Amino acid sequence: MQYPGAQSRWLGHLGTLWVRTVSHILLEIHEMGTKSAVVAAGVLAIGGLAVGLAPQTDAAPAEVFVVGNAETYAVDNGHSSVLFGVSYMGVTNFYGRFNKISGEYSIDPESPSASSLDISVDAESVDSNSAGRDKHLRGADFFSAKEFPQIRFVATSFEAGEGDSMNVTGELTLRGKTQTETATLVWMGEMDDPRGMVRSGFEAKLVIDRSDYGVNYGVESGALGDEVTLTIGITGTR
Repeated sequence: MQYPGAQSRWLGHLGTLWVRTVSHILLEIHEMGTKSAVVAAGVLAIGGLAVGLAPQTDAAPAEVFVVGNAETYAVDNGHSSVLFGVSYMGVTNFYGRFNKISGEYSIDPESPSASSLDISVDAESVDSNSAGRDKHLRGADFFSAKEFPQIRFVATSFEAGEGDSMNVTGELTLRGKTQTETATLVWMGEMDDPRGMVRSGFEAKLVIDRSDYGVNYGVESGALGDEVTLTIGITGTR
């Protein structure tokens, strides 16, 4: 005995299942070798033809899976910078930098939540344009660089911000203390390098209270501000 309605519903479910399966298979094809990719493409074509021959049904549309397209870049230390600025005696802002930066990132402006970022600086590499002051900054009054050699920011979430910016929330670890901070990041884009690499970059700004990390020198006297602005310009390669 024939059951036209049941057959139609069955074929409709088959079509929905096929589309969902294709969504997953397509993610794998680019990882295969050329021959394997051709075979996989043939399987998809045959399956698609079979579904196309099935009668139209009222089945619900298949779920669409959206996957970020961002690539992972390694930080290019020679073309990156991390600057810090702090109020000095209430009359100006003093700036310094760190000379050793490492890490990796994957930024997707079209799908911020698919992004990732992990950036570290070497506390010993602090550079304030004065050898004596640099020694002081590496010591216990500031970074305690021997005991805590790394300053690290690991992003935990990305959200679209104003204009082209993103709000990046993450865990900042400094002097052994970890606090949740939010930076504003602007993606600068990517391009092919003449030497065969692909480069990309971004700039981020992060404002912290250094006293949250146990760095209190000069705050009470007003000689140095508590608020520190970090300006992070990163170039990466892949």
